[in-house]
Amino acid sequence: MSETKISNRYAHALMQQANTDSKLSAVAADMSVISATCKNSKDLRNALKNPIINPIQKQNAILSIFSKTDKTTQDFLKLVCQRNRENFLPDIAEAFLTLYRKAQGIEKVLVQSAAPISESDKKSIEAYVQKHTGAKAIEMHTEIQASVIGGLVIKFGDNLLDTSVSAKLRKLKKELNIA
Repeated sequence: MSETKISNRYAHALMQQANTDSKLSAVAADMSVISATCKNSKDLRNALKNPIINPIQKQNAILSIFSKTDKTTQDFLKLVCQRNRENFLPDIAEAFLTLYRKAQGIEKVLVQSAAPISESDKKSIEAYVQKHTGAKAIEMHTEIQASVIGGLVIKFGDNLLDTSVSAKLRKLKKELNIA
């Protein structure tokens, strides 16, 4: 079975259990922490994938690292470890967050710019994305990318709005090469 299928199945199961326990927002917050921790810690990712480490040690480590999570999340982490699926934990967390955002009408937006974005620009971007997607809320992530040079690159769903200077330069270069 593919990694994506496994991750999605576990994410769906966790979503159902969180709904049953009326802990959806708490579990979503926990999954966000788990996802971020796994992204930021190469050592943790390596430990989760390491077949030499005893499964009980992995479970104890995971439960210790994420000891401040909700009981539903703790039970889920135990289940994942018992089924020897701990190496899928980062993917399961991301799959759960995707399901949660979809269920709550939240659109994830990535904005890249050469300089920090003002609050008024953020509000304009939120309004634009809400108008085009019908989302109830926006989860905006901003990145400073010097390669953008100027303007913005906005990614949401399957959409890419690239108003950056670098994109305009690429387009101009392409037009000049054709002529």
